[in-house]
Formats: sequence, C-alpha cells, structure tokens
Amino acid sequence: MEQIDAKYVCKYCIGCNAEEGDNFIPRYNCKDFVPGYENWAELRRKELKKNGNKQQEKRS
Repeated sequence: MEQIDAKYVCKYCIGCNAEEGDNFIPRYNCKDFVPGYENWAELRRKELKKNGNKQQEKRS
C-alpha cells in the first residue's frame, strides 16, 4: 500500500477505511472524517508547510 500524501485529510482519518479499496481516491475534505490523532490539524499544517518549502526551493 502506498503512503497517503499529507495534503489529503485521509492520512489523518480513521473514519471510512476507503484507502483499503482498490479504487481509492484521496480527498482534501470528507464528510465522514474521523480524526485518528488528537492534534491532526497541527500535524497536517506542519507537514504542508514543510512540503510547501520544498516546492518553493525547486522553483528557484
């Protein structure tokens, strides 16, 4: 199974287990989201900020 990118809320969810299916499509937002971490929003922000800096470095 491939790791889910931090930009998708699915990485921090334990709600629907859709990622176990063959036709899984990650989502930015989900009505069935159930946080799997107490501080999921903070973790996601840090990861997005870290990844955003990498993309800016590539552009230079």
